[in-house]
Amino acid sequence: MTNELVRHSLVNVTLYAESEMDMAVEQKDSVAGSPWTIGVVENDTEYRSFLISELQSTGLAASTPYWSSAEQCLRDETRDELDLLILDIDLSGISGVQLSGILALKQPDLPILILSNLTSDEAVFEAIKNGVKGYLLKSELPDLENAIRVVMEGGAMITPTIALRVMNSFQKLPSAGPELTDRERQILELMVRGKTIKAVADFLVLSPHTVHDYVKRIYKKLEVHNRAELVRRVQELRIF
Repeated sequence: MTNELVRHSLVNVTLYAESEMDMAVEQKDSVAGSPWTIGVVENDTEYRSFLISELQSTGLAASTPYWSSAEQCLRDETRDELDLLILDIDLSGISGVQLSGILALKQPDLPILILSNLTSDEAVFEAIKNGVKGYLLKSELPDLENAIRVVMEGGAMITPTIALRVMNSFQKLPSAGPELTDRERQILELMVRGKTIKAVADFLVLSPHTVHDYVKRIYKKLEVHNRAELVRRVQELRIF
């Protein structure tokens, strides 16, 4: 009787274990999800073909429509059918960063994953500000499958290389910058806000000639030559 109970228990345990394994497989499949429609914007024909082949080999892509430029992508209405867009940044015409910003307005629910050789801080931060969900270097292609899964599960992913750049940028201490007089700082703030020399003069009850002299000194101290450079310099030095 005891042996029969033991055999019966072992059978139940085996069936339970097999059931748990089946559930685990089903859960894994559900996490992976059905194959997705993954679009690619890449102007390098050879690399694009290689990338599409890699995507198809993972089983994650049901279809892989592609475009060689941002303009082509924007003109194609089938773009609305995408589940995910993989985007290079260094494109002719509209850049990948600009495209990510446009699509953030046109298709805010479309996840975008950057795959590029471009690693400038400006490109990385602008893409992240535009809402991209992932940023990988082309040299980190082996991480792409995992990145797709993470993004399609609602997460975001940047590789260690990009994460280090982000951290280093945040950890940079701003330069002390040149010493400005109170009046120079006052005029500089108005200039950064877009005020003309005449508007600044009227606001501060000064002559345009006096304001112009102040502006020349400010440009010299900040080592800039025009208004655009002035604004960038103020942002870099975090003067205000």
